[in-house]
Amino acid sequence: MLMQMANPIRTGASQPANGSIISPSAISAVTTDPLRHSFSEASRSRRRSNGVKNNSCEVLIQNRPEFQKKFNILRKGYPKSPWRRQTKGKEFRKAAEGILKALASRTADITGVRSRARIIVLMPWRSGLAFGKSYRNLGVRRFYHLSSQRDEKTLHPVVNYELCPALEKNDVIIIADPMLATGHTILDAVLRIKKCGALTQNIIINSVVAAPIGVTRIKQKYPKIRIITGALDKKLDKRGFIVPGLGDFGDKYFAEMNEKGLKKFIASFKLPAYARKMLKNRFRI
Repeated sequence: MLMQMANPIRTGASQPANGSIISPSAISAVTTDPLRHSFSEASRSRRRSNGVKNNSCEVLIQNRPEFQKKFNILRKGYPKSPWRRQTKGKEFRKAAEGILKALASRTADITGVRSRARIIVLMPWRSGLAFGKSYRNLGVRRFYHLSSQRDEKTLHPVVNYELCPALEKNDVIIIADPMLATGHTILDAVLRIKKCGALTQNIIINSVVAAPIGVTRIKQKYPKIRIITGALDKKLDKRGFIVPGLGDFGDKYFAEMNEKGLKKFIASFKLPAYARKMLKNRFRI
């Protein structure tokens, strides 16, 4: 069963039955002041805080030092080496999936719900889809798809499609986005799921790598949201990229995956025809 977002945005874009498509010009209708911070404001905030509070997020690598090797593989060559010498493709996926599995398992353990049917995983396209397999293996079958891309000039998300399952008051929502940088994509997602009826205290965020400014921004706005990340890096650079980071997670995760592999990956989500078409366009197949 699918539902449209509460108070759907009316724009010139068509609204297919199996999900809602939102034109980029409508994004301002669901964006509030916390999402309008410029990067200079983010920089000032970063200078005011040299890090995050100890209870702001759970960092997987601090409790599981065996994952350091996997992170070393993901980071290899970035950012100084050329693309051809950086980890990507099958090697990147293998290392990433160990971290994704651990994040999903830890998150499922702290949800406080007995039935996986009460869990919904929101995945911003493309990179968020990497979490799909780990959560399906845990018995999760409800996914919220959000076609979101960061505008590299404004550092804010541009969303043109979302597919939201029917939401009940006590459902747990996991926002799974590998790179938590500025926090803007996450905050936009929080606004959207709250419009669906989600309770703030039932929201958990997953990331492979996070930056302190993004964690701080989210916790300042929503203190009850829980954040679990694989690693907490030092800062953002002037372009809004995580430092030391690992590069573009989506580009590296899906690199060298042939058309047959990509189609199989897309099919695993059992999307309606229109959503499959949208996702294939994102993968350019």
